[in-house]
Amino acid sequence: MGRSVLGGAFALLDNLMEHGELGLSQLAVKSEMPKTTVHRLLDQLEELGAVENARGRYRIGAQMFRFGQAWEPYPNLLHVARQPLRALSATIRTSTVLAVPRRDRELVAAASVVRAEDVFRLRPGSTVPSGLEMVSAPVRSPSNSVLGNVSAVLIDTRSATAVREAVGHAARAISTALR
Repeated sequence: MGRSVLGGAFALLDNLMEHGELGLSQLAVKSEMPKTTVHRLLDQLEELGAVENARGRYRIGAQMFRFGQAWEPYPNLLHVARQPLRALSATIRTSTVLAVPRRDRELVAAASVVRAEDVFRLRPGSTVPSGLEMVSAPVRSPSNSVLGNVSAVLIDTRSATAVREAVGHAARAISTALR
């Protein structure tokens, strides 16, 4: 059974999200679709503002940014997490994230990036990279279900206890603000 039209469009968007700008031929190869199909889908996506064509190379369009800004993993969660994440990063001097479970992965919903090497790995919308040593604490809903985790990149194992306490405090502050 073939891929649906929406499945094909999302495959293109996924590849653009992962690789940045790509040409038509590159997208066809990476998406495993005929070039004519990719061209047709890109034309439609461009017309809707979902992709942009810059000198024959395609990238995610502004409409996708607008859609992404409307996404909320739980009502008010991103709003109440912003300040505690910033304060946590400033206190422990390392990058922090709010990650939420989505399907089979942990998605970065919000981040306060301190370390330059974390800018691309921990941007909102990306998945939490494997192999990155982090300290985490759960964020809970008013009904006590786990909504996600506050996590901090652990750069010095000697300070793990202090980082663990600070991360726990931030997660509890976010959980309390949701009540």
